[in-house]
Amino acid sequence: MAAVNVWGEILRSNILNREDVINIIKDVYKNMNVEPIRGASSPSDIYDKEMITIYVIGKWGLGLDKEVPIEIINSLFNKEMLFEKLYNNIMQASTRDEACRNIEEICKSIDEAFIARVLRFVFTLYYFSFIDYKTMIASIKKLYILFPEFQETTRRFVKFVIAYEVGSRISSGKIRTDMELSMAKNVIALDIGIPKALPSTNYIVEVSRHFFTLQENILKSLKTSSAEKEIEVGKND
Repeated sequence: MAAVNVWGEILRSNILNREDVINIIKDVYKNMNVEPIRGASSPSDIYDKEMITIYVIGKWGLGLDKEVPIEIINSLFNKEMLFEKLYNNIMQASTRDEACRNIEEICKSIDEAFIARVLRFVFTLYYFSFIDYKTMIASIKKLYILFPEFQETTRRFVKFVIAYEVGSRISSGKIRTDMELSMAKNVIALDIGIPKALPSTNYIVEVSRHFFTLQENILKSLKTSSAEKEIEVGKND
């Protein structure tokens, strides 16, 4: 609803500047007491990143790309359109050359920040149910394989995805103990298949708090149990 309201302001005020959209997002979100999609931290450019949500809701949800002149979409969401182009390509590709077909200039300038935004784009599609879990994981694994120089960036993002999925299970009552949490995150990590991507209990808790309403006694129990294990390991070192 917040994203829809942002679009309402964009169209009502004939906004043509990206920075103006970001300011609208800040105002609307503040008034509705919601936050951008994020992990455990809130980086300084979080509202620029949240432009992905506005773009996805506008195009994939409301179909506004068919109503709003392409020149306006280009001026406001030029970055997001590039993320989407790479996402569309990798879903059809089995090699890096195929992933970069017709977007060679994009591929030449890809850096860690760009890959991180593409990963965020993929998660945003999943979060709002425009793609399913299997499609999200398939695209993440393709990014990991086709762009090996950014595997650490992808690995960090997988930790976030695992934390989100575990948080969902905590919220639904499927996870109530540290052992259940540990089993769940290992099963999810194994299913995704990207090594060294297990998030800590504290990270899972911090990410989960952002997305779900969780019982504080359960969270306290999980964090306490995790801390006790770390102390025990330290004693044995």
